Amino acid sequence: MINNNKLLYILSFALMLMIGCEDNDDTAAEEDNSISTPTEFVFESRFTEGESSVYYNGQVVRQLLINDIKTQCGTDAGSGDASTLLSMMANDDESRTILTTTSPASVQTTYRSISSSHLNDRLEAVADYTIVGYNDNAGNLISTWVTDLVNNGKTNADGLRLDQMIQKTLWGAVSYWQGTSKYMSKIPGDDNSVSDDGDPWTAMEHHWDESFGYFGAARDYNTGYSDDNDRKSDPYHDSNGDGAIDFLSEYNSGWAVTAAKRDLVEASVDYDFTKTIMDAFLEGRTLITNQAPLEEILVQRDIILNTWEKVVAAVTIHYINDVNDDMIALYPADSTAGPLSDLSADYNNHWAEMRAYALGLQYNDFKVISDADLEAVLTAMGTAPVYPADGYGAYYGYHGGLVGTAKSILQAAYGFDDEHMANW
Repeated sequence: MINNNKLLYILSFALMLMIGCEDNDDTAAEEDNSISTPTEFVFESRFTEGESSVYYNGQVVRQLLINDIKTQCGTDAGSGDASTLLSMMANDDESRTILTTTSPASVQTTYRSISSSHLNDRLEAVADYTIVGYNDNAGNLISTWVTDLVNNGKTNADGLRLDQMIQKTLWGAVSYWQGTSKYMSKIPGDDNSVSDDGDPWTAMEHHWDESFGYFGAARDYNTGYSDDNDRKSDPYHDSNGDGAIDFLSEYNSGWAVTAAKRDLVEASVDYDFTKTIMDAFLEGRTLITNQAPLEEILVQRDIILNTWEKVVAAVTIHYINDVNDDMIALYPADSTAGPLSDLSADYNNHWAEMRAYALGLQYNDFKVISDADLEAVLTAMGTAPVYPADGYGAYYGYHGGLVGTAKSILQAAYGFDDEHMANW
């Protein structure tokens, strides 16, 4: 028969074992697999050890195509042959060489070596967006402008610089729309717990990364460049030291370059568009990897959406300022100047950039500016430049509406300070 002392010992030992097992279970349950926010856009898969969870090749090739189409427009202007431009839009030539060059040379030499993704289907996706003033969608307008350009040259009879209109419309209707309205709208409904069809990422991770691809920043946007001028003027960096530039990770394009340009302004307040957007992309992606609450992720998403919109507004203001300077100089120089006057060349170029960048604001479904205010801005800009040849009253009336109405509405919508409004 077991005496009382022995029984007490056995019970105490059993109790200690039970407590120890519970402690081990708690430790396992509380194991923290979360990551800290990285300084570069590099994230490992939660499902496949040693593999990246970041993939946006289709976005990279579309950015390069948009970048290079403007160059090809200059080559094909007046040629009567649109075949190359149409082929680039479709990305249908396996051997077509990337026109963008780097030093050292790039890893990829053809568009198709990056991805078979193209621009035509992205334009079809925004066919329901009617561009204010032109009363048509971006795809139809670009098709018309390409035909006009190859038949009649870079500047048409109305003064539209067609290469600028084509490229900047693509930045808005493809890159900006895809990066904001399409992919960021998916985040609230995305699954973030399982692999997406066997890939090393979740649906939420992938959509976030695709938006990042359309912003166009290199993975080391915050660390591989000394300042905004470096991001703009020398938009690539051999981060891994392999003697080549990888377009998939080491190159800035599109909106990432535009944001850097707009950060280069003399003002007492620094909006720092570049760091604000990149930090939010990094922080949001980290929260997604750590499966943080959706409301925390959406805070970072909204920072990106709102700041990116400010970049579009800021570049529009920049070109309004350029057009203002051009118009002030043009009339005294030649009161009869028209669309094809040599003296109108800078004015035509800046006007096209202003108008095409501004229409991009239509493509952010989360936009801060109201539809009515945006329509007023685009209406003030019109659909073609106004020239001294149109008469003193028409010319200066247009000028007043542009620098008065359009700029005032944009400043009020985004709260920009007077220094930036004057110096962008």
